[in-house]
Amino acid sequence: MSNKKTGNVLFQQANEAYFDDEFEQSESLYTQAIAADSTVGDYYLKRAQVRSKLGNTSGASSDARKASDLTANKSDQLRQYFKALYLHGKWAFELKQYDEAAESLRKAATINPSHEEVKALLEKTEPLTTPVPEPQAEPEAEGTVEPARPKVRHEWYQTDDCVILEVFIKRVQKDAAAVEFGERAVSLSVKMATGSENNYDFDPLQHSIVASECAFEVLSTKIEIRLKKAQPGVKWSHLEQTDEDQAAKALSQLGSSRKGVSWDTIAADAEKEAKLKPSEQGVNELFQSIYRDADPDTRRAMMKSYVESNGTSLSTDWSSVGKGPVETLPPTDTFAKPYSS
Repeated sequence: MSNKKTGNVLFQQANEAYFDDEFEQSESLYTQAIAADSTVGDYYLKRAQVRSKLGNTSGASSDARKASDLTANKSDQLRQYFKALYLHGKWAFELKQYDEAAESLRKAATINPSHEEVKALLEKTEPLTTPVPEPQAEPEAEGTVEPARPKVRHEWYQTDDCVILEVFIKRVQKDAAAVEFGERAVSLSVKMATGSENNYDFDPLQHSIVASECAFEVLSTKIEIRLKKAQPGVKWSHLEQTDEDQAAKALSQLGSSRKGVSWDTIAADAEKEAKLKPSEQGVNELFQSIYRDADPDTRRAMMKSYVESNGTSLSTDWSSVGKGPVETLPPTDTFAKPYSS
């Protein structure tokens, strides 16, 4: 029996024990289910509720937080995500972890703004959170031209359609904040009570946004910025573009077609380029050199995995690749379509 099936069987047994008020046995079975498959948010969520009944508020809070992490950004698990956020906020409040409680409750309120219990608990929590100091620009070093970018605490999360950016600055007047949206950039300008003006730029964003459909709202403890995704359903791994994103883009352009990739030609070209510019070793050159210096099995693995996966996988392990066809693995939240020339 696979780990997932074992986990599901133990989970069902734990549910039965829970309904029979056998909470200690239920907790043990939920723990075994998690040990078999730790990727299911509902296992942690159910164990959290059992632990709460057993008086283990700290353990319940920790499980609820884990459940929210596992169910975030999954549209088919939005109900579980909301419940995990609410319960974590509730138990974190009981533990006097007010900053953690407020963070989860804010996200829950964004999902369901009309939920009365969330609204009431968030109103009690907000005044107890740690005050966020007014952000200050770093002092300009002698001889520099541009001032350093001021630091400010911010967080973000996403749905299928939007990215929600929260910038934590308290007591900002509604007319003192302005936001400019670009295709891949967001610029926030805030006039502080001291008369100074701070600017915060998020540029470039990891993916494009629809500037005309973006909006922002000034709240008592933060400025909430809603970014409309240009590609709904695409999951952002970072708010801003990283060096790894640039590398991934270079790798995606490694071959001009999915079929008939000539790795021998690529390797030969790599040798020529290395002689001309040895200091420029990008991602393309890296994979060329791997193929050039590889043994026959490694070359076969690279060729077979790249072609059969339609360019979505590149493996050097022939013992694994040689066992059968290599599956096409499109990015998260996207679907593979048959390739036609």
